[in-house]
Amino acid sequence: MRVDTEAFDIIEGQPTYPFPAASGREPHYFDLEHYRSRMAKYLHDGDEANQVFFRALEFAEELHKRQQRRSGAPYISHPCAVAEILARELRFRDPHLLAAALLHDVVEDVPDITLDDIVNQFGEAVAELVDGCTKLARHHLDKATLKDLTHSKIFLSASRRLGVLVIKLADRLHNLRTLHHLPKAKRQRIAQETIEVYAPIAAKFNIFPLKRELYHLALSYLYPRKSKKVLQFIHFFRNSPEFLELVRTLQKAFADASCPMILRPRAKGLGSYYDPIKRTLEINNTENYVDFGIILPTEDLVNCYTALGIINTTFAPIPKTLRDFIATPKNTGYRSLHVRIHSGGHNYLIKIRTPSMDEWATYGILTEWSKHPHVSDEHWQEISDLLRTIGEYGGAGPQRKALIRLSETEEIFAYSPKGDIYFLPKGSIVLDFAYKIHSELGDFCSGAMVNGEWAPLTHVLNDGDSVKILTSSDPLEVDPELETMCKTPRSRSAINKKLHQKRLRYAQQVGEEILLQEIRRHGLPDEILTREDINFVIEFLNLKDLPEVFTRVGQDLLSPHLILYYLMPPPQGSEHPAHRSSLKSVPVERNVLTVSELDRAIHKFARCCNPYPGQDDLVAILSERGTTFHHKDCKDLLQRHDLEPQQFLNVKWNKEAIWRYPLSFHVHVFLETLHSLIPVLARAPSNILIQSLESFIDKHDQPLVRMTVRFRDFSEAQRFFACLPKNRSAIEDYGREEGPTRF
Repeated sequence: MRVDTEAFDIIEGQPTYPFPAASGREPHYFDLEHYRSRMAKYLHDGDEANQVFFRALEFAEELHKRQQRRSGAPYISHPCAVAEILARELRFRDPHLLAAALLHDVVEDVPDITLDDIVNQFGEAVAELVDGCTKLARHHLDKATLKDLTHSKIFLSASRRLGVLVIKLADRLHNLRTLHHLPKAKRQRIAQETIEVYAPIAAKFNIFPLKRELYHLALSYLYPRKSKKVLQFIHFFRNSPEFLELVRTLQKAFADASCPMILRPRAKGLGSYYDPIKRTLEINNTENYVDFGIILPTEDLVNCYTALGIINTTFAPIPKTLRDFIATPKNTGYRSLHVRIHSGGHNYLIKIRTPSMDEWATYGILTEWSKHPHVSDEHWQEISDLLRTIGEYGGAGPQRKALIRLSETEEIFAYSPKGDIYFLPKGSIVLDFAYKIHSELGDFCSGAMVNGEWAPLTHVLNDGDSVKILTSSDPLEVDPELETMCKTPRSRSAINKKLHQKRLRYAQQVGEEILLQEIRRHGLPDEILTREDINFVIEFLNLKDLPEVFTRVGQDLLSPHLILYYLMPPPQGSEHPAHRSSLKSVPVERNVLTVSELDRAIHKFARCCNPYPGQDDLVAILSERGTTFHHKDCKDLLQRHDLEPQQFLNVKWNKEAIWRYPLSFHVHVFLETLHSLIPVLARAPSNILIQSLESFIDKHDQPLVRMTVRFRDFSEAQRFFACLPKNRSAIEDYGREEGPTRF
């Protein structure tokens, strides 16, 4: 019976890890022979299979010998440190992986070296790992886009060879340990990227010490004062009389029961005090300050439940907090008994494990690396799918980082009708569960029976729910809000892909209409788009086909005037393109965008001038994300110097068309109260349904009325908005009705 004092992880306010702490300075000399002798302890240099590593060491040293780090240290010290982290601290013995760690920067930093050179010298396996670690270098892209594409490449490469991600994590760890040599702005940028990308992935794969140090170092650079404050609090808390008494009580309870164990109190690291949504580092951001690990000296599972009984008879467990990951292990392989207790005004999480469970909980997937096969087929498939989903995600960079963050979220579990258990991030909805089972089930999900009662697809699931997915013959209707509500990378990625496809179809349709309007305005026949000439134009513009031309026009990425420039036939007797100047003789007219129905995935109402559906004198601006409506006199729009007159489209509402689905609009009316607004609403058409009506005081202490109104067509919307006070109403949001939890 003993307490593992090193597991407190906090000594005099400073962390101690299995990994060595960052030193104050790097030496300006690197002893290659001493390094070789250290690495020979892990890879015996007499073994022929290990020679690939020692050849890579000589190769890397030769290529990097004229390069230095910002600290003044020889650059070779960095890849050597990365390989040593993998061998000494993460216990890797794969010579090809360690060779790739030595070479992970050579293609990127040495102009004369290509991947073919790596293949010829060290083989395909090493070359694939090096390629996966190599950053993209497209100079025509901005830094943010290039960084996101690099992240995409890393995750896609890691979905095929997980070693890519392992090398990148070790690379990032060493960079953080020596980050103090860089300028402050770069330190902040690298630290921010670490907590958004690398630390959450280390957490997802349960590489606990690595995750903990990545968070600790990155947050210390991002929040130097607050991190010291949190560390001081932890130091004070773990030395408090109440906490020490709890430790003694646990020790005595197991001693009285003659149950040997190692008690491991582990103070939460800085990462547990960080809120990634609010980007705050605060003491109250975590539920509990210390976790207890109870490690039993046996692999007999019965002893784990005996230990649980000792805890539950010593402390009253917090209701509904028992999680049995031994009887139902996570599909990652994680096993443990979790129970929460309350003592001295604080909550504590106690984890009961055998030694093998504890090893997995510490090193996660790395525990399985040396086994054959490395990882079970089912577990590897899940890992591969997750990494590929993140890599293939088509949204913006911040949304990709949100996917990574979701992978670290606390989990709940739910049951299928057959009793199969599925683990999902906390806050997951019915649609997440559907996509977890099968992508086709998610694509046609219309709701679910949750514990025997109908629930919409946006219903938030709770621990232990029994879920039967209901499907429809119609494909799932998607919008940006639905993507945000989902909590699994798979469902978010699937919805994002559907949104992208929907916007492409819309852009193609609108682009064709606009191009035809331009063709007719210049007196040309519609058939001009089917003649042989159009193929030469498509080839010249480096596009695939005519639909792609329409799409580019509909996204405002290609001017219809440019197409006409090449399609205008020369007048009789003319053999050169001067005739195309006749394009300028045609008066500039706005093309017309006809709108028959609204889709919130495509159509947006600008917040600067607060237009409304059915309103006259509106213009539309096209983009890759759809259409934004403005009033023609919008000051913000008129001040945009990046827009040409021909990019404005006159909006024509099809007021004869009945929408396929009624739409509910959330509307704010400013400087009005219910008392003053009700007489105004009394003049609105009687067939319009006002679903909710509330009065508030806004942040400027001004009255505000919020309402939700349902419309079936543009005529209803126009008549209703015309009744509201002019220039004092705004559409906050709109969408289809899909059950009681969603408008």
